[in-house]
Amino acid sequence: MAQRKKSSSRSRSQPSGTSPVLLFLLILIGAAFCFSSYLEFGDKEVPASAVNSFIDRDADLEIHYIDVGQGDCSLIKWEGAAVLIDCGERENAETVLEYLKKQGVEKLDIIIATHPHSDHIGAMGDIISGIDVERVVAPKVSSDMTPTTKTYERFLTALKDKALKLTAAKPGTVYALAGRTAASAEKQPPKLEILAPVADYDDLNDYSVVVRMTYGKTSYLFTGDAETKAEKDILNSGADVSADVLKAGHHGSSTSTSEEFLEAVSPEICVIQCGEGNSYGHPHAEILDRFESRGVKYYRNDSSGTVTVYSDGEEIFVTAEKTGDIGKSSGKAGKNNNKKEDVE
Repeated sequence: MAQRKKSSSRSRSQPSGTSPVLLFLLILIGAAFCFSSYLEFGDKEVPASAVNSFIDRDADLEIHYIDVGQGDCSLIKWEGAAVLIDCGERENAETVLEYLKKQGVEKLDIIIATHPHSDHIGAMGDIISGIDVERVVAPKVSSDMTPTTKTYERFLTALKDKALKLTAAKPGTVYALAGRTAASAEKQPPKLEILAPVADYDDLNDYSVVVRMTYGKTSYLFTGDAETKAEKDILNSGADVSADVLKAGHHGSSTSTSEEFLEAVSPEICVIQCGEGNSYGHPHAEILDRFESRGVKYYRNDSSGTVTVYSDGEEIFVTAEKTGDIGKSSGKAGKNNNKKEDVE
């Protein structure tokens, strides 16, 4: 005790009773606390506790990129409203319907069938038959490109049985989600704008319905299987494609997500919907390199399982089913989200 008093008398600037070693340790602890705060909120990797808190308290928009193997299937939920974009092969019908049930979805306000390939609409006939649907949007393809497959026939038959008509995807059309909760009346709803197809094509992939959804300061782009030709046409149309989260075109194929298109979208996060061990080699290495060179955080259904995005219109949190991986974005791509537009 006498030594501490002696030391204190030699250094008046040092707090009474605090040794140099203890002071150094306090500085280290303070630095560690600041660093951990940076990791939690200043980077894309964040702890599960922060995500859980955000989901429980703040997030009202959810996007589920459902793992249906080698196919696309995305579910959008907001205040009781729900949109389904594609559904994978027919073998996934029960999986998707069960997923909707577990998510409390009893009605689909909109179904968007991006294009009539079986890995996108294979289960659509069964899903339309198995749940209440208000509107179905699909591309209007040229007569010589109209499919004659059993998959497409089942799709049309289900529409007829439910007395539903196809709504042709028209660029510039905007759909605002109509929430079914008391809280939704006080909020600006998410809006989905159709960007494509903008022309006739020789490939059904290029007929893909491309949709940009905005919510608050955040934005999301769904591209179906649109390839580089369609991407170029979208850019030439002058459409705003900027987005915080991009659903990679054509399962991460090198035929999509061109350098020019990726530059225009400028996403922070990308989701690749592909199946484990698929025969196409999706996602292709050059696309992954393209994302990595731009610092884009990407998730893959084949390795991550179902990927879910949560947002409050300001921030975005991402969770991966299989890996437990967590990401974060701050809605930087929503510069034109508040423009006036005619909505349906």
